[in-house]
Amino acid sequence: MRTRGAGALAAVSAAALLLSGCAGEPTPAPVSTSTAPTPAARPIDPAKCAEKPPRGSVDRGGHGLDFRSGDIRIAITEPAGTTTGLPAAGSGATSDDATSCYEFTRWGPSRPDVPPDSLLFVFKGTGTDGAQIEFPISELTGGTVPPAGGGPRPTAGPLTKPINAQVGVSVDGVYHQSSACQLSISGMSGKFAAGSFTCPEASRVEANPFAPNDDVAYDADEKSASPQPDAGTPPTVVLSGRFQLTP
Repeated sequence: MRTRGAGALAAVSAAALLLSGCAGEPTPAPVSTSTAPTPAARPIDPAKCAEKPPRGSVDRGGHGLDFRSGDIRIAITEPAGTTTGLPAAGSGATSDDATSCYEFTRWGPSRPDVPPDSLLFVFKGTGTDGAQIEFPISELTGGTVPPAGGGPRPTAGPLTKPINAQVGVSVDGVYHQSSACQLSISGMSGKFAAGSFTCPEASRVEANPFAPNDDVAYDADEKSASPQPDAGTPPTVVLSGRFQLTP
């Protein structure tokens, strides 16, 4: 799962502070840099994460995809007997029913084929909350490639089984990611895209693409078989849910 860097913070000019000592000029009042804390995502009814996505045609050519609206509903389920500090689905939730469902809207470039060898769908909430799904375009096309002279890829047969995908979710600055998810695509064409997914084991990782940190030592372009969890983190969680997108 690729990550994106954050912009640099604006610096305060030292020259402006020196000018404040000139005769006849009042000393400017200090500028407050404090900000209110960003509210975390609020859980929704877990049943909404279990709803089936809409169905439609699946174009396995993998071209002409351009989506500007849509959403994802993603559930985080903690294994029984563990506590990770994730927001609970409701007051009084126990380890046996600690499933939280969140909804985020489509975000970022409308074309998902960036980089060109993958399809990346990004969804964003407030602050550092969000989710993303990524899978090699060859999973959709069945390994077919465009003709040497250019043009659309030749189409493969019907897509009858789930494909491999990577899924990540950030809630209140805590990022879980899995590169071993099963994604069932129920629609993929220029008209709309939709699907459901499940990740039996998603690890908490330090490198959060929704909250980039220059102090984190990782290579954004490095492709590993699975994310490396933070030292001393709790056991993995289960991710599941569904998404839908329209032009």
